Amino acid sequence: MNPLLKRQLDPKLWGQLAAVSQALRVEYECRMRMLIKRFQVTVQSFHWGERGEARSHSMSSVVFPLEAALSSVSLVSLSHLLAAREDASRIVKTSSGSSRLGTSCAVNKILMGSVPDRGGRPGEIEHPMPSWERRREGGRPQHQQKRSGKKRRDK
Repeated sequence: MNPLLKRQLDPKLWGQLAAVSQALRVEYECRMRMLIKRFQVTVQSFHWGERGEARSHSMSSVVFPLEAALSSVSLVSLSHLLAAREDASRIVKTSSGSSRLGTSCAVNKILMGSVPDRGGRPGEIEHPMPSWERRREGGRPQHQQKRSGKKRRDK
């Protein structure tokens, strides 16, 4: 197997690779923290239901080890890039015929019937117009200046 990176690296390229690696690591950690938070919020929502309150202990015993195993720190380093081989860098679409041969099963052959359109597209939503009301009698205008705390003297 041939290595993916066949070029000799000078100090300038090492610096560029290190910068790209650091940027990818920061991006990965941000996305992973977001994924972990979504996981926690989803699990928390299961605890709120009636059945969830009754099964809270059993859910926690299953979820806690899963949550503890998640880490936002990337384990991929620059040495993994240098160790990569050409065959690992092939990108094959998951919907292509060659990749579908190994993943086809009876469930994939079931076709869904007609599904009702639930809408929800942003272009279809009409913004509600504010309702205008006439001023009430005896009400104070909103733009009146505040008076100072001093009392008026009658002359």
